[in-house]
Amino acid sequence: MRIILSIAFLLFLCAPTIPAQTTSAAGTWDTTLVSPQGTYNVQLILKQDGEKVTGVAKGPRGEFPVDGTIKGKDLKVKYTINFQGTDMVIALTGAVDGSAIKGTADYGGLATGEFSSKLASDAAASTAKTPVADKIDISGAWNFQVESPNGSGTPTFTFKQDGEKLSGQYKGLFGEAPLTGTLKDNKVEFAIKVDVQGQQETITYTGTVEKDGSMKGTAQVGQIGSATWTAKRQ
Repeated sequence: MRIILSIAFLLFLCAPTIPAQTTSAAGTWDTTLVSPQGTYNVQLILKQDGEKVTGVAKGPRGEFPVDGTIKGKDLKVKYTINFQGTDMVIALTGAVDGSAIKGTADYGGLATGEFSSKLASDAAASTAKTPVADKIDISGAWNFQVESPNGSGTPTFTFKQDGEKLSGQYKGLFGEAPLTGTLKDNKVEFAIKVDVQGQQETITYTGTVEKDGSMKGTAQVGQIGSATWTAKRQ
């Protein structure tokens, strides 16, 4: 019996070590990034060679090369964007779980947030069940360009979104003022009350969120007149 046990123990010691299997990260991933500035949607198109991961990130700011690694289920990728004239490295660290990825995002060491991804085929299958308003989130700071017969302006708006409800703050030529409004499908509408030449006026903005992530529309300044506007995230 001792001889049998000794042989079994030797076989156990000599048994080859099976390396942990690396999960595949290859594919097109529809990704949502959450940061203190707001929520952003990008598409990660990843290729994998062993533990090495490469690809591109496509979003409203353009297309950027991606590189990283995957060990087991642990994925680390990064890409560099231009943020306010400065290069910012966005680093994503998460775990691949079948057709989903969840983890944390680091924005150049200045801020952190979360991210989640779904394989494009799975995301497309759930589109019909997801209201458009749930997909589009304009939370964060935006730079506006307003053009009217009386001149132009460059106000900033900071939005907070809760479902279809919008709140936030305006800052521009007429000082500062809170805003309220709605976002239904891709149609946005919000209003502010400001002092215009000693008169309280309501400025109502209506427009659409475009496929590239920008916004555009028209503004009505009480009974005074109208203007056109475009907007991009800061």
